[in-house]
Amino acid sequence: MKTIVEISECFPNKHKPFTGEFIYRHAKALSAYCKVIVIVPLRFIPGRELLSGNPNRLMNNLNNWLQDIRQTSDITEGNLNVIFFGYVSLPRPFFESSDNSFISFFFYNKLKNLITEKKPDLLYCNWIRPWAPIVSDISEEIDVPFVIDHHEDIPTLKELFPEKHSGFLKVFEKADKVVVHSSLNMEQLIAERFSIPEIKVIYLGQNFEVSETEKKINRKIINLICVSHLTERRKNIDTLIRAFSLLDKNKFNLTIAGDGTLMKEYKELAKELKVSDRIKFTGSLSQEEIGTELENSDIFILPSFPEAFGIVLTEALAKGLPVISCKGNGGAEELQSLGYPGILVKPNDTNELSEAIKKLFSDTELMKAMSKSGKKIVSKYFTWEKNGLNTFKYLEETITEYNG
Repeated sequence: MKTIVEISECFPNKHKPFTGEFIYRHAKALSAYCKVIVIVPLRFIPGRELLSGNPNRLMNNLNNWLQDIRQTSDITEGNLNVIFFGYVSLPRPFFESSDNSFISFFFYNKLKNLITEKKPDLLYCNWIRPWAPIVSDISEEIDVPFVIDHHEDIPTLKELFPEKHSGFLKVFEKADKVVVHSSLNMEQLIAERFSIPEIKVIYLGQNFEVSETEKKINRKIINLICVSHLTERRKNIDTLIRAFSLLDKNKFNLTIAGDGTLMKEYKELAKELKVSDRIKFTGSLSQEEIGTELENSDIFILPSFPEAFGIVLTEALAKGLPVISCKGNGGAEELQSLGYPGILVKPNDTNELSEAIKKLFSDTELMKAMSKSGKKIVSKYFTWEKNGLNTFKYLEETITEYNG
């Protein structure tokens, strides 16, 4: 049986039990075909979301965080073994470029020894920062193939690091293969004109059973929903709120499911636009609670741009919701290429988004067609079983080629 060592800093832990849930699902699905060891670098630096001007709240946040981090323990489930790997780093994003050198100096040997003792056939790294360059060096030392699973959004990377992003992307040239999750991801990488190895599109799964019952549409009032964290402005929740304010107050309600540092700002915007009584901010939800919110909604909206994929899109489709998203969104564009009659609007265009919602509300037959088509596409392409099998076949092929 082949052994795959996967490195991913994004993985559920006691402090963030739902962060990186899709990485866990992917690794679990892959472990049906091989031995999977996920090494999870666990950063012993408190996140910005814990900071508070209130000293008592700050101390309480830090104490709870430290307790959760210390209680996070390794996991063994069949052929899946998850090992949490503690480390520290420089403040991000201020020292992003030098952070790799810092981490490599202090933790390279520790990580290499941990990987080596597992006798891997292949190293598989999610994301390119900060671990891909380090893992690529380890793969050369122990002489095994190295694959990058690319989740990052290149336009966002360029915006955050206009002078340094090309240096970050250089690590792709050190990989034997690259996995992406949409055709748009692939096109963005190819456009960078690096000497990039073979790139393979492998769809991610989604976490809900596909609804077998026909979606019932409430014609008296439409419940709109968006599921997103509220920490990055590229999610464009403000655009959604502004578009919502242009809709008939007697026909639409909006649920925003998620939490983050921008929630207070968005609540104030809703109050300013006099729509706060029709917008429900749920805060952080469990997967089960998200499923319930989706079932109780009629139209799903993902206004974020840029977006590498967005698993919430396929989760909404699994529940039978019609989806409105943005042109240039990796997941939305991919779904459309697979035949989904989705509605894509110009990013950050309040009026166009508002008009798209009105148009969909007025067309019951289109809503039904979108619901039916979405469930069919999710069942065919976006399951964790397919993700696990397709990933294993690709990695097995890579190992054979490397050793041949």
